[in-house]
Parts: sequence; structure tokens; C-alpha cells
Amino acid sequence: MRYSFHKSSLFFKGFNPHLFFFLFLISCSPDSENLPSSFEVFVSVNGNGTVSSSKFDVVSNTMISITAIADEGYYFDRWDGTSEVNESEILNLQVLQSYELTAIFIPIPTLEESVEVYDPKKIDPLPVFMIRNGGTEAFLTDKTGKRIQSWNFDDNLGNELKLLDDGNLIGLFKPDIVSFPFLKGFGGIIRKIDTVGSVIWEHEINNEDYLSHHDFEILPNGNILLIIWEHFSESEALVMGYNSSGSIYLEKIIELNPETKSIEWEWRSADHLIQDFKSSTANYGQIADHPEKIDLNYVSDQFGDLMHANGLFYDSERDVILLSVNFYSEVWVISHSNTTEESITPLGDLKYRFGNPQAYQSLGERIFFKNHHPTIVELDPLSLGRFLIYVNGSDDNQSNIYEFELPSVFPNDPLLWTSPVQTWSFTDPELYFGIISGAYRLPNGNTLICEGDYGYWEVTREGEVVWKYNGGGPYFWRGYVYP
Repeated sequence: MRYSFHKSSLFFKGFNPHLFFFLFLISCSPDSENLPSSFEVFVSVNGNGTVSSSKFDVVSNTMISITAIADEGYYFDRWDGTSEVNESEILNLQVLQSYELTAIFIPIPTLEESVEVYDPKKIDPLPVFMIRNGGTEAFLTDKTGKRIQSWNFDDNLGNELKLLDDGNLIGLFKPDIVSFPFLKGFGGIIRKIDTVGSVIWEHEINNEDYLSHHDFEILPNGNILLIIWEHFSESEALVMGYNSSGSIYLEKIIELNPETKSIEWEWRSADHLIQDFKSSTANYGQIADHPEKIDLNYVSDQFGDLMHANGLFYDSERDVILLSVNFYSEVWVISHSNTTEESITPLGDLKYRFGNPQAYQSLGERIFFKNHHPTIVELDPLSLGRFLIYVNGSDDNQSNIYEFELPSVFPNDPLLWTSPVQTWSFTDPELYFGIISGAYRLPNGNTLICEGDYGYWEVTREGEVVWKYNGGGPYFWRGYVYP
């Protein structure tokens, strides 16, 4: 088509010839005259199932709805042929073009009797590394309940066990004889085991004064952080301001070089105590004025296990250790950047603490009532760096899992400490166990929960239970996944 005009006749006041030319071309464009008035939509099936309609011939810009119905033994997975991934069984589609759609149906796998809840579309697909609490076995189990691999040991586990990238294991094991009067959670021997069950190395921390227990962490440099019970005699405890009789057992953390078996760093809770019972001692003071100190007499225990730390996690971003202290219902934040010599001084006082302000005579809200398994989220991109913990709930027989955003910088003034921001939580009327247990964030954003006397749960961010595994006893320690 050809257009012509006289330029001079268009130059009247306020007229823009360039704009006119553009509008003139658009108005005369043949494209708008040739748009299709209707489109065809074909719907096929892959797998065992049906769809509400297999063909549409509709006017352009019409909204259609298609329903996918799975046959018994199958589930609907997704629609293929749309521009975006759509997993809803009902597809609502605005038709602006022709489509060839496919409803994908997948067989539901055979489930073991141990699997009581199974949602194949919402679970994280990774198998779970399951640890028998104090037992002689661990196993890798897929979400159908099938054991992929099992490990059996001659000695009982001292709780924590880690599967390494190369297939080797590092774990705490129980020695035959210990000197301490209580037996819950003790380890004593840390051992590395290869893929055929042979011991690569081991180190024992088990004598009249020291006993490793519960948990350990592997540092980026290959050294290992261990929780140690440190024994103090009755006379030593009285000098420290203990308000009862008998020996006491306080927590310390060591950093062990597994190659040289040497201790390269340590922190002792005994160096950071306060008490308001015996005024003649050096650690006497007003507890409420010193949140950075540990009240020696907050707990009374017949065996002298006053703190009962049960889990630790190393936060490499802040170079701190997060220590779950069960009898105080708290998490203590301890600096790892100090030297051992500095850790003895006030530089080694708690950098932060949360969960139970009553432990240092503060009026803040108590959130924790016994707690286990402190972790920093490392696999889920949407909550990377947040803190996750299992709270047993000894106050009302109801366990809770909490997620927090920790302060990026811990205030230097302990009197300015406040509780971290809670970003997520989960509980259920059926979820409770007063000891052990744990929680672990999965790569897809779901949370794996170990209920110690039951087995494992998997819940979504929205709190939907999408997987439950009934282990049938005895107790479970924790659960992990290894992408």
C-alpha cells in the first residue's frame, strides 16, 4: 500500500507531523485485521488417569478449565505444554494461542508400613540418615520407607553420628566403663570409621575428671569441637559458691586436632560463673546485672549435672558456637575467635543467650522448655543463615520447632540483649517427646523433624505434614540429609 501527502498542508499550529505519521501507519496496519478469532486446545494423557476434556475449540481470550483425575495407584504430577510449570490438578488457562497439553500421571510407589503419611509432590526427595539414640545402628532410608543402606557397630553410639562426603563416618561411642554417676547422653570415644567398618582413628576422653558427651562439630579446618563434662569435687564446688552438696559437672568445649590428638582450643563454663549465695567468693554478684555470666545455682540436680548441654553448632559467619543447654532451657552463644587464654577472661563471657530469661533473673518472655539440636540453616536458600531448634516442651507436653533470625551483631552491652526475631514455628497435638529429638531444614524448604520416641516428620513452610515415618522404637537421635 502506498501513501502520499503534501507536507506544507500539515504545518498548522500545534500539529506534530511525526506523531501523525505514526498513528496513521498503525491505523492502517493490516495485522489487527488478520488476528485469529479462535484457537484449538488438545489435551492428552501420559500415565494412568483421565482429563475432563480432551479438546477445545474456543474464541480467543477465553478462559478454560481442565481437571486431571488420577486412576487408583497413580497421582497427578503436572501439566506439560504450558509456559509455566503447573502442578495443580485443575488447570485454568486463558487461551491466547493454540495448545497441545499433556496431563502427567505417575505411579504411587510401594510404601513400607512404617510410612504413615506420604505426599509425593510435596516431600523433599532426599533420603534420610537416621540415627538410633545410644544404639548400634544407623541407616539411610528413602521416603517410601525402604532402607538404602545400613551401618552396624560393635559399640553403642554416644548419640551423634555424621556421614561424610566420602562415605566414611565420624561418631561418638560409649566406652565400657565410665566414672561419672549419670549415663544419659555420654560418649567418651570419638571415632572415624571407613566404608567397610574399619576404624581409621579414635580418641578417648573418659577419665575421672572429663567425659565427652552428646554432640560434636567438624570445623572447616578439620578440627572437631566436642562438649565435655568437667568434674569438680564437693570441696571445689563449695569454693565456687555452689549452694548444695556433692560433686558437680560443668560444661566445657574443646577443639580437638584429630591427627595429632591435641587440644588446640578450649572454653570452660567454670570461668564464667556468677552466684548470689556465697559472698566470700570471687564470682559473687547480682545475677540480673550480669546476663553474660552463668548462674551456678540455677539448677539443682541430684547427680550434679547442672547444665546438661546436648548440642552445639559452629556458625562460621560469626565465628561463634551455639550451645544448647537443656537444663537452663537456653542457647548460649560463645566466641570462638578468642584464644584459650582470652577465653578464661571476661572476653570469654557469653556473647549472647536466648530462650529463657529466667536463667539470669530477667523479666523477658520464656520461650524454651528444654531444647535440643541447635542448627543454622545451610541448605534452604530462602531461610539461609537462620537458626532452627527443637523445643521439647516440658511445660505442657507439647513440642515446638522454632526458626529465628539472630542479630547480625550481638550487642556489646548484655543488658541490651533481647530475644531474636521468630520467623517460623511448627507444632502439632501429636508431636511431643520430652528428651532427645531434633529439627533440620531441607533444601526444598520443608523441615525434617525427629520425634525421638516415634520417628520422623516432614512439614512444609505452611505447616502441612507431608511425610511421617514410624520407626517403631527404640529411640531416634536426629535425622540428616546429604545432597
